[in-house]
Amino acid sequence: MRKYVVVLIISVGLAVSGGIGIATRSEPQPAAVSAPDLQINPGDGRDLTAVIASLEATLDRVPRDHVSWATLALAYVEQVRVNGDVGLYDLAEDAVARSLEIQPDDNVAALTATSALHAVKHEFSDALSFADQALAIDPFHPAALALRVDALTELGRYDDQLTALRIADRRQPGVAVATRYAYAYELRGDLGRAGAVLRRTAQSATGGDRAHVLTLLADLDRRRGRLAEAAALLAEVRRLDPDYLPALISRARLAVATDRLDLAARLWEEVVARADHPEHRVELGETYLVLGRDDLAGEQFRLLVDYATGLDPASLGRELDVALFMADHADPEIGLAAARAEWRSRQGVPAADALGWTLHQTGKSRAALRFARLATRLGTPDALYWIHRGLIERSLGLTGPARRHLAYGLQLSTGISPWQQARAQ
Repeated sequence: MRKYVVVLIISVGLAVSGGIGIATRSEPQPAAVSAPDLQINPGDGRDLTAVIASLEATLDRVPRDHVSWATLALAYVEQVRVNGDVGLYDLAEDAVARSLEIQPDDNVAALTATSALHAVKHEFSDALSFADQALAIDPFHPAALALRVDALTELGRYDDQLTALRIADRRQPGVAVATRYAYAYELRGDLGRAGAVLRRTAQSATGGDRAHVLTLLADLDRRRGRLAEAAALLAEVRRLDPDYLPALISRARLAVATDRLDLAARLWEEVVARADHPEHRVELGETYLVLGRDDLAGEQFRLLVDYATGLDPASLGRELDVALFMADHADPEIGLAAARAEWRSRQGVPAADALGWTLHQTGKSRAALRFARLATRLGTPDALYWIHRGLIERSLGLTGPARRHLAYGLQLSTGISPWQQARAQ
């Protein structure tokens, strides 16, 4: 659940297509939309390699095409999600700078790319500001509409999130909006409605869009206990794109859900080899612990501690899974400093959960309970939110609520870290 928007799912498409029409009213399209034919639409999932190659070829021919430079920046940002190469962020920043050098005024594409780069840094107020600036120039720009939804979501402005979604769906219906609607429903505990949106979207999606939507749907089915359905969806994604990293991560969690921990460890090893994101090492290390492979777990944990202690609190706060790891396995005070820094940047349910748990792990359980309640205020069906709340309540002697919330967390826990499940049990 928490990985749903950790990197805001900034995916790529060649055009907005296949609108699902969730909004009931439509706005007239302008006579001419300023967005280019080649669009990067957060929430789609098409062939990034082909998009990037096309943009680079265009810029070889027309090096002063400011729109293509900014669009290339968005594509680089999304490619990091797919292949884990964080070095592409530097290329994205260079591409935006080049676009603004060529066209410093009214550059809607560069404003949108700047919004995406602020979002990557978890500077969500700035991400919202640049998305708004882009939309002031072009109210129908699909990427800016999607990034505005993402920023409001991460800031915890959930009523505004729904308003922004309705506007985006009227102006630019498509995969980007559909996946965000599904996440909005999921945040509010309506998994059935979220699944229905994704299934409808998958019917018309093709190529990378289809791999993206089917992977999200597989994750949702796994959390609902529909393990055979999740396995079938992930098998289809493998046929579509054997190298699609989000699906590999989903397969690892499905292996945990079906109690095949040796397979889960092998899959997490493959994930880490392909995309050395620290949060993947957390899940690999905790899987090793449950398998009794303490030496291997220790290797992962030492790497994580070295990584975490080398960052300032604000930078570590962007890696909430690593902050939680520090609270659970190493130095809770480092985890708490990171969670506090992140709470200053965004106040959605993931940040509330992290701050509550790290407060608890540093002996501040009464203060922690307030944030645990904030994390569960929408009824979000994330197992760890409820497990954390239950363990905090248990420490405060609130036995009845603790039992209810731990039981609910375990009911939702299919596929989460087996070490976290064991602690809740």
